[in-house]
Formats: sequence, C-alpha cells, structure tokens
Amino acid sequence: MEEQQNSEDISVGGDEAGSTHVKKLNEENFLNDQYRLHGRHAYEARRLVQESIDLPNDTTFFPSNIVLAKNAPLVGFLYHRLADVDRTMKKPNTDTVDEFSIMDKQMIDAHQELMYNFRIIMLLDKEHEPDDTERINKGLRHFAEEKADRDRFEAYLRGGIDVLYEKLMGNDAKELDDYMSNLFDFVENFKEKFNDTVDIDKLMEKLR
Repeated sequence: MEEQQNSEDISVGGDEAGSTHVKKLNEENFLNDQYRLHGRHAYEARRLVQESIDLPNDTTFFPSNIVLAKNAPLVGFLYHRLADVDRTMKKPNTDTVDEFSIMDKQMIDAHQELMYNFRIIMLLDKEHEPDDTERINKGLRHFAEEKADRDRFEAYLRGGIDVLYEKLMGNDAKELDDYMSNLFDFVENFKEKFNDTVDIDKLMEKLR
C-alpha cells in the first residue's frame, strides 16, 4: 500500500502548508471546509473541470470542482488507486506548487454526499480494515475519527483523479473524437470490471 499523507499536507481555509494559516484536518472540519489539491493532482483536476473538449459548446468532462471531488474517491476505490500528495508540479514559470481549490461553500453544500461516499468506502475497504465489525464502526459509528481513515479517503480521491485523467484525457487526445473515444473505452472498461448497468447511449446523449 502506498504511503499516505499527513494531515498537514492539505490546506484548509488558508494558504499552502507552511504558511501562516493551516488547520489540521479532524472529524469536525473533515470534508466541510475549503479543500486544496496540489501539484500533479491540481493540474489534472483543472484540466478535467476547465478544459473544453468541444470548443463550440465549451463542454468539459466535469461541470464543477465539487462534482469531480464527489466522484473521484469512488473511482479511486474501485480501481484500487491510492495516491500521495504531489508537490513536484509547479505553477508555470514559478517555483510555487500548483494548487486547485474547492471552495468551502461547495464542500459544505456537498457534505452529506461526501460523507456518504466516505462511509461506503470505509464499509467496503477490506484491505484498509479486514475486520467486519471495525469496518462498520468506521463507516457508521465513528465517522472520520481516525486520521488513518481520513488519509485513506483522500488518497482514494487523488488516485481517482489520476484514473479519470488517464482514462479521459490520455492517448494524446486533442479533438472531440479523441475524447469521445476515451470516454467510450472508459465506460466499456468500467462495465466489464464492475457491472453492466451503465447505459452508454444515455451517457453520450447527455454529453451532446
């Protein structure tokens, strides 16, 4: 299992770690305050949310930062991808680590969904906690009380962003046809891996 981050690695309500205003994540403000991605994951998230794949219609893969944040942990869990905080990728022409923020209002508005996703992962992640009773405790009785559980969820969030970026923006995609081919392959792969309930026709219709 990959090494997981320390709580200090996420900036909440302030500047990057090491600045004057950084709070440690805990069960009170976990998933309920401004959230920042750093380095590679900031770059990938920005492209997934902001880069147009269809210039005339200005279509993006994800309509907002928070929609990406809600989906990424589940993708990371399903694909068994954990990722550490990355601080190697800098903002263009600077020595400052790239950042991508999800505003506190977005996090607060989506808090119930984010908590639901956290609980689902805690209940199902046998690698993280083999004991059935302890998984129930983590998912239902002691929400986000353990730092290791919070770190695990965030590692899946970053890993999910890696998966989505690789699957949707990869293969040197530059034109709409390239992105649609990536999307089709991703959905088909997802169906083969997990279930056969994804309706590719409905998904494609929504993107038109």
